[in-house]
Amino acid sequence: MIKRLLPAFVLLALMFGPAYEAAQQKQLDVPYVPTKFPVVDEMLRIAKIDKADIVYDLGCGDGRLVIGAAQKYGARGVGFDIDPERIQECKENAAKAGVTNRVQFFEQDLFTADFHEATAMTIYLLTSVNLKLRPKLLRELRPGTRLVSHNFGMGEWKADESSEVMVDDISHEVYLWVIPANISGAWSWTMGRPANKCEMNVTQAFQVPAGTLKVDNAATEIKDLTLKGDKVRFVIERPFEAKLIPMVFEGKAAGQTIIGTIKFQAGGKEFSWEWKAGRNPATEKPIDAEAGRTSSFVLK
Repeated sequence: MIKRLLPAFVLLALMFGPAYEAAQQKQLDVPYVPTKFPVVDEMLRIAKIDKADIVYDLGCGDGRLVIGAAQKYGARGVGFDIDPERIQECKENAAKAGVTNRVQFFEQDLFTADFHEATAMTIYLLTSVNLKLRPKLLRELRPGTRLVSHNFGMGEWKADESSEVMVDDISHEVYLWVIPANISGAWSWTMGRPANKCEMNVTQAFQVPAGTLKVDNAATEIKDLTLKGDKVRFVIERPFEAKLIPMVFEGKAAGQTIIGTIKFQAGGKEFSWEWKAGRNPATEKPIDAEAGRTSSFVLK
């Protein structure tokens, strides 16, 4: 079986047909190519859509993604498209599907739409458009929001997960990102009795943090520093009765604070301490790849 990449196949056809001319006349960012229904199903599956979600679809076409989210999962949906013909088609399809009470469609430029309420977002846009949208997505989508793209990536922002769907011998790629919290900057906290002062310097490129730690000015190795949405986790080892014991830090980042717990076992007992770190707002940096290489994260 020979795989053919859909974008090249479709775009060549569009360039020599009336659909391409119509797209040019309307000055659309991306020619209209409907997403195949098996791909729609996979996009909704990988995003883990449920009835609590508000699903935004950018360049919604005939509305099949948000309508599918409403029909199959009971979610609410919002579609945006700059083409008034597509918006009318969306509304007609929603009426036929019986989900007009759960979906809305707006004739609007993607770059002027407000994304703050979305808990999941689907896109089928060109990579060049994705890259233009990327700063807006990182700025407006809340940490933990799932972003799913059909076929086109986000440049150096690597997907958290991906899958492949074969339709009529054509390969379709589906990419998932979970919007990360920005944990760059200078943070501070103390822990233990007597209180230990911790300082951690971290760089963050998109969802990938890395760092070094000092406890009372002594270098301490950080293990397994991870960030998933707004959830922060890492492990350090501290001495107890001539042994090094692992201490697991888990917290939720929200604005200028990280709040969570420190858990460890010592002397045959289990301990759970509250953990709260505060950030100096002036030290926060953008989390795109270039800015992330110079950002810092300090915990005291």
